[in-house]
Amino acid sequence: MKCALGLSLLAAIAMVLGCGGGHNGPPVGSVSGTVTIQGKPAPDVVVEFTPAEGGRGSSGTTDGSGNYELIYSSTQMGAQVGKHEVKVSGNQALDDSNTNLMKPKTSVPKEVSEMTREVDVTSGSNTIDLEYP
Repeated sequence: MKCALGLSLLAAIAMVLGCGGGHNGPPVGSVSGTVTIQGKPAPDVVVEFTPAEGGRGSSGTTDGSGNYELIYSSTQMGAQVGKHEVKVSGNQALDDSNTNLMKPKTSVPKEVSEMTREVDVTSGSNTIDLEYP
């Protein structure tokens, strides 16, 4: 009887507390979009969102069609709600001849990688397409 009561109490506490998998940080909105450079989809490009007011940044890499989806943490997609500075850059891979070095896997024009944009992420779903000349 004591064992059953103890198990019931333990189950009730677990239900009240939950599994601990909730997000306790700032509000986050999902962010996806397409990166184009000179009117063409930009595959394998790194997209970085940095919150203007500080906090954790988000990043993602475009697929073969230039589409990206931001990752906020290992367990959550998206970006912190608010204004962000956005940059894009080429992706890197390990150098086959020297595994201690990275080499460019893809590149973007220098003027594009030096550009920054300000965007606003809202709660919910955000489609933010990034077009570069």
